[in-house]
Amino acid sequence: MKILVYGVGVIGSFLIHSLKKSGNDITLVARGEKKEILDQNGLIIHHVFQKKTSTDHLKTVTAAPKDHFDLVISVMQGQQQIALLPTLAGIDAELFVLVGNNLKAEETKELFYELRKECFPGTDSKEVSLLFAFQGTAGVWENGQVECVHLGHGSMSVGGLHRKPDRREKKLLTRAFSGSGYQLRWVDDMQGWLWCHAAFVLPIVYASYACGCDLRKADKALSDRMMAAIIEAYQLLDFAGVKIRPVGDQKLLFGKAYVAVIKAALRLVAKTKLGDLLATDHCANAVAEMEWLDQEFEAFRSENPSFRMPAWEALRMSMPSWEEVHQAYDKAGAANPGIAPGRADYRNWVPRGLIYGCAAGTGALGVVTCGLLKAGKKAKCPVLKAAAALTGAGTAVLGGMTIWCVAAYRQFSYRGKRKLSKDIVEGIATHVTLPEDGVGLDVGCGSGALTIACAKKNPQGKMMGLDRWGKEYASFSKALCERNARAEGAKNVSFTQGDALKLDFEDETFDAVTSNYVYHNIPSKDRQSILMETLRVLKKGGNFAIHDIFTKARYGDMQSFVRRLRDMGYETVELIPTSKGMFMEKSESVWMGLSGSALLVGRK
Repeated sequence: MKILVYGVGVIGSFLIHSLKKSGNDITLVARGEKKEILDQNGLIIHHVFQKKTSTDHLKTVTAAPKDHFDLVISVMQGQQQIALLPTLAGIDAELFVLVGNNLKAEETKELFYELRKECFPGTDSKEVSLLFAFQGTAGVWENGQVECVHLGHGSMSVGGLHRKPDRREKKLLTRAFSGSGYQLRWVDDMQGWLWCHAAFVLPIVYASYACGCDLRKADKALSDRMMAAIIEAYQLLDFAGVKIRPVGDQKLLFGKAYVAVIKAALRLVAKTKLGDLLATDHCANAVAEMEWLDQEFEAFRSENPSFRMPAWEALRMSMPSWEEVHQAYDKAGAANPGIAPGRADYRNWVPRGLIYGCAAGTGALGVVTCGLLKAGKKAKCPVLKAAAALTGAGTAVLGGMTIWCVAAYRQFSYRGKRKLSKDIVEGIATHVTLPEDGVGLDVGCGSGALTIACAKKNPQGKMMGLDRWGKEYASFSKALCERNARAEGAKNVSFTQGDALKLDFEDETFDAVTSNYVYHNIPSKDRQSILMETLRVLKKGGNFAIHDIFTKARYGDMQSFVRRLRDMGYETVELIPTSKGMFMEKSESVWMGLSGSALLVGRK
């Protein structure tokens, strides 16, 4: 068979070796140092378990030739696979197999066929097959050869997104590997398989980075948390309707004995060289891929905010920021193509605890209501029926509250579609200007989003974020703010604990002051005095931008307050409505309870 292969990492190398054993005519697309090594020495693989070394001499090219191929296999990291699609779509072939982690498989498929139509207009794109696959191989490239870990003659799980390969596809792939001993496992839902693989792998990734890519340092507590995080991830996928694949992995949801075996195996592997070859070596050499998988899984989590994952979150928070990981393990740092420079986690203004509480209350009241109805019907008791009506009403109220919380959570999410929080923060930051070496103050900084946005907009100055970080928003902290600053590459920021009611600074300390949706949360009969306390620490000539829900019930007459500031000598003072199209539409602000939102700006 005539086969074209992209990718000569550890997985691609063993795949090529297996295809070569079957006597196929293989063309490998390779560039740079790897191509030079392959052209000079061939593909040398040390098979660790088998204690043998193989050498395959290959035909390498720097770009795909215009020939027809029976099969094209691309072995790439997920984000690289997507970037390669325009090239793959233009190749004349019957079957394409994309091998590797890819949590955007659905989008990848749609884009491939769209590009295919552009490359081959007038032809039926369905005549060309696209499958997804994963090969269970691990190892590392070093000293011009591959240290490869695999069981037996190797195997690959392969299928369509939501179907098994058809007869033609099976025949083609079976023929490609015939005589090599390589096993093909047909999967009926590769999208589910890939998500489950990520659910299993990411906790190991987090633990690896937390231990400096040396899992031998992992104590029992970290190992237990890693296993708990894996189980939570599978439970999330099951909760969201993702098929658990392979089917045997469903035991992670309810099989205590199976979980115990997996847990013991993970601890054993972590304490040996296998831990390096199976996990930490890849973590150290593929930071960009690990970050991409993390970002995609977190985006999926944000779509299911009611599902609680405490072990996952604790494990994820135990690792350094992605910027620090890049600096530690690759020369390119955070400049990897297609990858964001860091992973800032600004959390959400809607506490997850509120969602969980409402959901739990809804469920509990629903159970009580059903019990009362059943008992009332059986006993024909009007008192029980009345009680059922009351608890039913409570169920409806809490159910509605749960729906509202989930909807608002999605609106505010930095990784969701709407990204309302991001729009507001970036909009406020445009009104904050610092002079050379000036210092600004963000009061009630929470997770540091506005502080960091202002700092990035004003690299010539510095920003300080202040917050009390109380129990109401326990997931926010100074440490979280500092991690977010590192993730965003903002070095001109600092964070401190303090009280907005009594700022621990001298008069006229800062060149700018700002705040976002903070003061309306502070119990006070005179919130205008809180505004004056903030303006007290602003230098003459300094600018301010304070965003909040400035309704009369909360603040009194704000137009009168604006006139008061102007009388005191403040310049260009304005109260700009933001809930009528500036940051959000009026209808949007109404159902979220943000009517009356406005931005108080001016200069002292």
